[in-house]
Amino acid sequence: MKTFTDKPLHQFDQVKYDNIACNLDKHLDQFNGGLDSNNLPVESVDATKLANPSVLSVPSSVDVTKHSTKMPSQSYYFSRRSNTLEQGKLIWEPIFETDLDTDTWSAGFNKLVDLDNGFAIFPLQFDAKEGMLVGCATIDWEHGNQVFNVSLDTEPATFGPRGRGNDWWSEWAVFVNNVLIARTGYIFPRRHTTQIPFAIPCGSQPIQIDCRVKINTWRVGGSPSLETTSTPFKLFSATLWTRNHYR
Repeated sequence: MKTFTDKPLHQFDQVKYDNIACNLDKHLDQFNGGLDSNNLPVESVDATKLANPSVLSVPSSVDVTKHSTKMPSQSYYFSRRSNTLEQGKLIWEPIFETDLDTDTWSAGFNKLVDLDNGFAIFPLQFDAKEGMLVGCATIDWEHGNQVFNVSLDTEPATFGPRGRGNDWWSEWAVFVNNVLIARTGYIFPRRHTTQIPFAIPCGSQPIQIDCRVKINTWRVGGSPSLETTSTPFKLFSATLWTRNHYR
């Protein structure tokens, strides 16, 4: 398709902001579907030339729901693993929980499949067309604090339960083909429902999109002997969807 420049550039001309911004906006507008009469003549397209969307079959397991829909100018891809929908649990029952003191986890970003094998097919995998990937990850999770019996400032001296979680945090991120493209920043202890919107250009290539989490937790020296409650890292549900927009 031909896009004509609004402000032509001439040899030895001074580079001006308008020359670049106006012309670039026109190209971007065309890329996002804004076609004028030069690119789409009147009555050149009618209903008989528009293809109906088709729902593609995607393999799924008991624990993960996946589906995709392909349309003439865009495709949607969806993946979900939920405690209530896929596993029939109550909303407060986690899919899995990790004891941060005894279980294996990384100090960097952890792939969900490395924490729990039920996420083996959770990442979105598809052949993209050149254009944009726009989507969102939604995770329902909890990183609680720990409760210790600590000495209270009373007479006579007594001990009482107190929660501790300062300097603890978690961070979620979205990776496309192992490249980090969106992250939440530090989120401190409690139960959260976190959304991570993302957008990135892509070429015509195989794509894999997955979520990863970084967890920070540490103990005060000598604290295990005083600990009364340890709250593990819990995950209740995770959903990932994206739209591949192309011309």
